[in-house]
Amino acid sequence: MPKKIQIAYSLHTLNAISTVLAVVVMALSLWLRYEWDFKHYVYELEAQQVLWTGPYILIAASSLTMATSILGSWATVIEDCQLISLFALASALSIVLGMAGLAYTLNHGIFHSDLTPWLEERFWVLFHEMDYNERSARILRIIQEDMECCGPSDWKDYQTFNKVLPDECRSPVTGNIAGGSCAEEFALWMEPRTGWLSGIALLLVVIQMGSIFISLWLRKLILLERSKDNRPYRLVVESAKHVQYPFSTQTCDSKSNNSLKYVRVAALFAPVGFI
Repeated sequence: MPKKIQIAYSLHTLNAISTVLAVVVMALSLWLRYEWDFKHYVYELEAQQVLWTGPYILIAASSLTMATSILGSWATVIEDCQLISLFALASALSIVLGMAGLAYTLNHGIFHSDLTPWLEERFWVLFHEMDYNERSARILRIIQEDMECCGPSDWKDYQTFNKVLPDECRSPVTGNIAGGSCAEEFALWMEPRTGWLSGIALLLVVIQMGSIFISLWLRKLILLERSKDNRPYRLVVESAKHVQYPFSTQTCDSKSNNSLKYVRVAALFAPVGFI
């Protein structure tokens, strides 16, 4: 059936694309988890739950996607309807995980999200602790120098609370004071990383939806083809019951009737033989 073959090739293509995208999503998620500078920021800001939950979910979703793609390709080759149904269910679960992961990543990883107010609150804590906590002062100075920002809101925060403006708030080239908020600058620094990750994860989800639709379509065609093939087979089997073999000239009923005749003749001549 040419139509079934075309659908099978389409499903193989989508599974291959899904596998490649799943590898990319996993690689970006692992990079966000283990990249040295970003990991240092996360530990110092105590933002493991905020910044790493989304990548963890996407790692699980991409792992399931790769396994599901292999299952779908094998089920398509052997045309097993049960495995195709299992592929559709596993793909649906992977879609749910992927949507959850990218939604959490977008909600805690871009500028206009819950990340910016969380960072502002966290920077205010570090700002007030910097006078007596060396760790808080150190991470605040590092972020102000790397992100070219100054203060939780802006440089006037130091003036408001009668604090000495640190050298990290000034540009090493021009000496001008950085006017950006550290919370906003850090969120803007995060946005390209989490944005690309979420965009690729969304593309993967869309392709998986197409894979589910095509796999169910293929399953329907396989069932229709098998139902058509079974009809003539049953007719041949039923008709084969009434076929006489070449070495048999009598039916079973005629053979049984002849045997009864032989018994009756023998019974008639039995007294004579006995006398």
